[in-house]
Amino acid sequence: MTGNTSSERFEELVEWAYGTLPKKVRDLPDFPGIQVMDEPPADVLKDISKRRKWRRGTELLGLYSGTFRTKRSFAQLQYAPDLIFVFRGPILRCSKGDLRDEVKRVVWHEIAHWLGYETEEQVKALGL
Repeated sequence: MTGNTSSERFEELVEWAYGTLPKKVRDLPDFPGIQVMDEPPADVLKDISKRRKWRRGTELLGLYSGTFRTKRSFAQLQYAPDLIFVFRGPILRCSKGDLRDEVKRVVWHEIAHWLGYETEEQVKALGL
């Protein structure tokens, strides 16, 4: 299933994963948009590899771009909307089983970052 998953089918999986989030989270007025991209931009990968311990060959499955919900202030200017990116190619390459579960895990993982769990260790402690 992973090798021949069309863009449309993959986007349906992302929509399904979004639908599995608790309603109280989905209904938050500042819920970020979710965008599916085939691959992460090269400049994003370069930036992340500089800031984190990023082993060569590591795939970026998703990314939250914005200000953590717990770090916002009312006086803060927002220059761009918060977005969650889900990267189809890396997920398809890394999926070792149920693609639905993998997509759900990535979406929930990035939502956890948006909610204020900043580090990978904090998010992994949630089981995501």
